[in-house]
Amino acid sequence: MSKLRIGTDCSGIEAPIQALKQLKIPFSHEFSSDIDKYVIQSIKSNYKPKILFGDPDGPYPNGDITKRNNSKLPDIDLYVCGFPCQAFSESGKRRGFKDRRGQVFWSCIDVIKKKRPDFFVLENVKGLLSHDKGKTWDVIWSEVQKLERYGYNVDWKVMNTRDHGIPQNRERVYIVGSVYDDFEWPNKCKMKRLKDYVEWDVKGQHKLTKRQREHVNKVLKSNPDSIFIDFSWGGNPFTNSDKYIGCICTNPDFYCIPLNRRITTKELLSLQGFPTNFNKDVSDTQLKKQVGNSMSINTLKKLFYKLL
Repeated sequence: MSKLRIGTDCSGIEAPIQALKQLKIPFSHEFSSDIDKYVIQSIKSNYKPKILFGDPDGPYPNGDITKRNNSKLPDIDLYVCGFPCQAFSESGKRRGFKDRRGQVFWSCIDVIKKKRPDFFVLENVKGLLSHDKGKTWDVIWSEVQKLERYGYNVDWKVMNTRDHGIPQNRERVYIVGSVYDDFEWPNKCKMKRLKDYVEWDVKGQHKLTKRQREHVNKVLKSNPDSIFIDFSWGGNPFTNSDKYIGCICTNPDFYCIPLNRRITTKELLSLQGFPTNFNKDVSDTQLKKQVGNSMSINTLKKLFYKLL
C-alpha cells in the first residue's frame, strides 16, 4: 500500500495522525496548522509534518487558514479539520458565522475544492445542528452537498465517543466525503470500563468547599461507586459517573471521588484515546485545553477504518 497523504487544519494535538498510527496505516504527514502557539509546541514535540502553518520559528508563521492560498498546498488524499466549535457550542456565546472562528468552515470547503482529496472528515459540536434554530446547519450542509458536483459522496452523523469504546460522553457531528460510494458508518461497540482509565496510584488531598462536599455526598448517596464528577455542572446527580466521564472541555473541572483529587492530564489524554508516551512540552493548563479541543481518537479510528 502506498502512503496515504494527509493534511489537517485546526490540527490541535493531531488526533487524526494518532488514529492512523494506531491503525498502522502508512501515511505521509503533508501539513498541519494552528493559531495557538502552545498547540504548535505540542505538534513539534510529537509529530513531523512536512509543513507546519503557525510555527513562529518556521517558514510558515501564519496559522490562520482564512488567509492562506490553498491552491499552493501539497496534494493530499485525506483532509481532516475540526473547525472551531466555540462559535457554535452551547457553552459559548454561539455567535456562529458572526464569530471569526465560524468563518473557518468556508476555508475548509476551499481546501477540498482546490486539492480534491479522495476523502475528507470535518467535525464540530452537536450544537451546530441547532444553532440559530437550525439555519446555520442548513447553510453548512447545503454547502457540503454542493461538493457532490466535484465527485464526492457526502454524509453526516452524530457520533458519541462512549458508543465506540472509550467511556466519555462526547457527542460530535462528523461530516464525511469520499470519491467512492461504499462508505458505511461504523457500528457501536462495547464501552470499556472507566475504572481502567484511572491512575489509582495517584492519590490527593484536595480540599473541597462546603458546596462541593455536599454535592459529592449527594452523588455518592445515589451511586456509591461514582468515580469522576464535573464540578462545573453544578448539582448534576451524575448517575452514570461509575460508567463514563462527562464531555471533556477546554477547562475541565473533574474530581476523582475515590482518590480525592482532580483528574490528571494522563487520564484526560487516555480518555481521548492518546497513548501514554505522548510528549508533554506545555503546562498542564495548556495541555488540558488541548485535550478538550481534540477529536476522540477512537471515533476517528472507527471512521477511518470504514472510510479508507
